[in-house]
Amino acid sequence: PPVRMLPTRLPLSDLPAPKGDFKMPIGLEEERLSTVWHDFSETPHMIVVGDTESGKTNMLRLTAKAIMDRYTPAEARIMVVDYRRALVEAIPDEYRLGHAVSMDALKELIAGAARAVAARVPGPEITPARMRTCDWWDGPRLFILVDDYDMLGTSAMNAPFDPLLNHLALGYEVGLHMVVSRSAAGAGRGLGEPVLRRMQEVNTPTLLLSCPPSEGFILGSVKGRNLPPGRGTRVTRRKQIQVQTAVLEDEEA
Repeated sequence: PPVRMLPTRLPLSDLPAPKGDFKMPIGLEEERLSTVWHDFSETPHMIVVGDTESGKTNMLRLTAKAIMDRYTPAEARIMVVDYRRALVEAIPDEYRLGHAVSMDALKELIAGAARAVAARVPGPEITPARMRTCDWWDGPRLFILVDDYDMLGTSAMNAPFDPLLNHLALGYEVGLHMVVSRSAAGAGRGLGEPVLRRMQEVNTPTLLLSCPPSEGFILGSVKGRNLPPGRGTRVTRRKQIQVQTAVLEDEEA
């Protein structure tokens, strides 16, 4: 029989719906051609790295759709950092908490989010059994979707996400989730910036899409490769596996 291969295009309708609290299907993996899930309750954040037209913004659109399929606007809200304005239209007003297209607006939104999340930090009276139930705070979960992080122009003196750094480790427990995409250009150096470095320190999976081999090693021993759109390597703490990410049907059209 012919060897089964990953498809070059994978409609989202071929994958199951989001499940649990909250597992999102992102594509198929090459070993068993089974569904790849990102479990936001286990790994509350995600990093996406890729070249132009590799599928970075599509992954953020998939995330936004999964959030809206799983939660009501009262249960989850989405903050969009989208200088190119390629993502914001995919998120209806009732889900959108804010839309930052400038550094000043971004700092204001993140400062407000940090104050809200700080009020959810568990005190000494919270038992281990209650940590997974998150029953000591009310309100929606906050998902921050950042498209083209490299366009923000962050630096040591201009780091808008610093107020959130101390809360990333307890992302699920305090209702904070970040999905950040950045260009493959200079990614090996760029992944050392504070917010991306902190996300890696708390074992955030990285999806490495098509990336010029000239960029060298991006993540440890993982080197960039030229790949079809949507194809990438999902790098977690324990393994690396090639995946084909899904595409929304309207994007495919």
